[in-house]
This record gives sequence, structure tokens and C-alpha cells, in this order.
Amino acid sequence: PRFLLNLINQCKSFAVNLNHSIIEEEDIEKGLAAYSTDLLSDINYELQDVSPQYKDVLYAFIDHTAEAPEELFQASLSDYLNQEGVADVIELLLWYGFIGIRADHTDVKYIYDFNYDMNLLKGIMAKQRPELVLAINPAFWNGLLIKP
Repeated sequence: PRFLLNLINQCKSFAVNLNHSIIEEEDIEKGLAAYSTDLLSDINYELQDVSPQYKDVLYAFIDHTAEAPEELFQASLSDYLNQEGVADVIELLLWYGFIGIRADHTDVKYIYDFNYDMNLLKGIMAKQRPELVLAINPAFWNGLLIKP
């Protein structure tokens, strides 16, 4: 609920600043972009608090595709940090809902779809390999210039 309220406030702020009597489509688009940037900063700070060595790792996904095989995500991270940290970062990004999995060619599922049960999520991921597809949460697309 907190993030939904933040998004609504972003949209409302643009409507007020542009002297709109109601929130218009343009205000929503601008609000989503601002919200995405704020969310990116918030998650980045949380990652930095938990694992300072991975500070700014989310920026490895600038201009990334929205969905890709697991190997492409690993390669993007390998360009950004040493190989030993890649598995740890993927796990952190799954936990924070930054990335999810496309399970059985259905909708993308995030950690909250599994009631924050990381063992269940990892088990499903293991069954999907080698065809496992990861996806960046749409909430971050604007902030990182992600291609849908």
C-alpha cells in the first residue's frame, strides 16, 4: 500500500503542478516515470544497507531487455561485478522483487507470489532450467530505460 500511495502522490503532484483539475493521462505517465526513479533509489539504498559491496548494482540493467534467459542476466551482472557475486546478487534481486521468473511460460511471478518463500521460488527455478527466463519488474522499467 505504501508504494501505491507514493505512485498516486507522484501523479497528483504532476497534475497540481500543471494546473490540471483532474489527474490526466500525461500526469500518470510522468508520475510513473518519477515513481520508477524513486523506487530504484529506494531499493538501491536497501541493497547497499544489506550488502554494501553491491552498491549501485541495479544500474547494470540500464537499457536491458525486460525479459531474458538467466544467462543474459548473469552476463549483465558479470560485466558489473566479479563472477563470485553474481549468484548472490540474483538471489537478492529476486528477494526484493526487482526480478521475477516466467514459470511454465505463464505470467511472470515475483517473490510475493510465493509468499516470500525463497526455497519455493528457487525450487521452481531449478525445475525451469535450462530454459529459465528472468524478468525485470515493470515498476523499474522507466527508471532504467528498460525495453518492454
